Amino acid sequence: MRIVHREKIYRFAEKHTNARKSLAIWQDVTEKAGWKNKMEVLKDFPRAKMLKNNRARFEIVHNLYRLIACIRYEEQIAEIRFIGTHAEYDRINPETI
Repeated sequence: MRIVHREKIYRFAEKHTNARKSLAIWQDVTEKAGWKNKMEVLKDFPRAKMLKNNRARFEIVHNLYRLIACIRYEEQIAEIRFIGTHAEYDRINPETI
């Protein structure tokens, strides 16, 4: 998968250094993936939650933070839409962000 808006990972990791390892793992697994459907995402990330509109919510640092990606399976793209804390997550609509 090609990750779009990768700079969001770097900016977030600068501010939240405890997330660096989890974000690096997410990035590595996602870049190596060739997901064709939601079940393949869940095979790599069993604790992910699949949302409407091809969104997936990933737990970062044991769910201290959350990452939302829009996954376009046919184009092999994972577009980062959001990375943040639970408080920040509660203020967004993950299905439309």
